[in-house]
Amino acid sequence: MQALAVAAAGRLVPALASRPAPRSSTGRHPAVARLSREDELAKMAEFKSGLAAKLETVRRGGPTAAGAGAAAETEAAAPAAAPPGKTLREVTHEDYYAAIEAAGDKLVVVDCYTEWCGPCKMILPTLVEWSEELSDKIEIVKFNCNKHNKDLGVSLGIKVAPTFLLYKGGEIVDKMTGAKTEQLRELIEKHI
Repeated sequence: MQALAVAAAGRLVPALASRPAPRSSTGRHPAVARLSREDELAKMAEFKSGLAAKLETVRRGGPTAAGAGAAAETEAAAPAAAPPGKTLREVTHEDYYAAIEAAGDKLVVVDCYTEWCGPCKMILPTLVEWSEELSDKIEIVKFNCNKHNKDLGVSLGIKVAPTFLLYKGGEIVDKMTGAKTEQLRELIEKHI
């Protein structure tokens, strides 16, 4: 018997019947055959430990088996943390404008982030590094635009995390969204 289906125009048309997948010698479909739960857990644990080892190698600046491209992909896949003991000053809705004014003529880069944002976590070590490298010219601060600071984040027009707001002399001079380190560095150099 031929199967029928309703087409977009409302007419009945012959439906395409798919052929069933061939069965294995055990009588089960190959796609349904699975490893035991213990084997699946063991494979996942092996993958996780291998990934952790590769990430540690990349963080130390060592070589990887697949080269620099794979290192960048691996690094991008997992959020990185700031170097131990080093962090950026965090501002809230209460001291946001005071922190910008206190910087005087220094360029202030405000990293508008959220706690759940992977790219925000990924760019943090770079921001900490730049903060130390350019400490005499710029100040980089973090602003959690979620939680208690949400109203200020909305009034600043923050719609995407991370968003970087650049202030000089208490006035906003530029804005950028996304964790694009090269473009952010160019903006910083432009306004120093």
